[in-house]
Amino acid sequence: MRKSIPSSVKKELRTEVGFGCPVKGCGNPYLEYHHFDPPISVKPHNNPEGMIALCAQHHKKADGGAYTAEQLHALKRDKTNADLVKGNLDWLRKDLLAVVGGNFYYETPKVITIDGIDLVSLVRDKEGYLRLNVNMLSLESEERIIIEDSSWENIGSPVDLRSPPQGKELEVKYANGDYLYLRFVELKTEVAAIKRYDRDIFSDLTFPLTAVEVNMTIAGTNIALTSESSQIEGLTMMGCLSSHCGGGVLIENSGISWRQNPIWKRELLVEQTEHPNVLKVHFGRR
Repeated sequence: MRKSIPSSVKKELRTEVGFGCPVKGCGNPYLEYHHFDPPISVKPHNNPEGMIALCAQHHKKADGGAYTAEQLHALKRDKTNADLVKGNLDWLRKDLLAVVGGNFYYETPKVITIDGIDLVSLVRDKEGYLRLNVNMLSLESEERIIIEDSSWENIGSPVDLRSPPQGKELEVKYANGDYLYLRFVELKTEVAAIKRYDRDIFSDLTFPLTAVEVNMTIAGTNIALTSESSQIEGLTMMGCLSSHCGGGVLIENSGISWRQNPIWKRELLVEQTEHPNVLKVHFGRR
């Protein structure tokens, strides 16, 4: 359930834990916000002194009573661990290479956009850290994953959710077949990139960099993307490298009636044209 937490409170809570889950050995940068002193069931509040930023896994454990209020206050005060967590996220400060649909997009923050909705994008904060944004589409009138600036805003009821410590993987599956898998890979040299992707096209990139490999399926549609290939209305274009584009994979005017997150009443920003049922697909736009 979405909590109406002011953005200033979220920022304060993220900052105090070093922008990663403060549970020792975790450091996952995708955070939720736990009310514990007092619990929100006792008194609804958004007092940052009685809240803490945790990853989804440890938030669930906290809701189940795995940590005392004293333990959570101690995690909030542990600045040494917060500095360690922040230091371990330096891979999010490197240049970004998005790998999706068998193509490569260098320093291109909008990775996948469909009908005006940015499904996967990464933006940099004032300190240069990449913050993940996800807005998953579906034909089902059910809640789907939403992440805004690395903050979990919605999850829904996935049959499987996996987000290991350090945040270099994120996988979510839903019963109807909707699927998203993100994997972040640190590439120290051009040689490492060539070895991983079997392409000799990276000579103009700045290393080391961080690659995000994107795999996504929207069930009931012809939209299926992996890091190695694409399936969009039978169109295929692979092995291309685009740099500093306005966006990566762009699908316009799909004609699909998206139905996810009905409670949120989110508006779909669909641009109408003279031929609204014509599908336009672009792999990289400048």
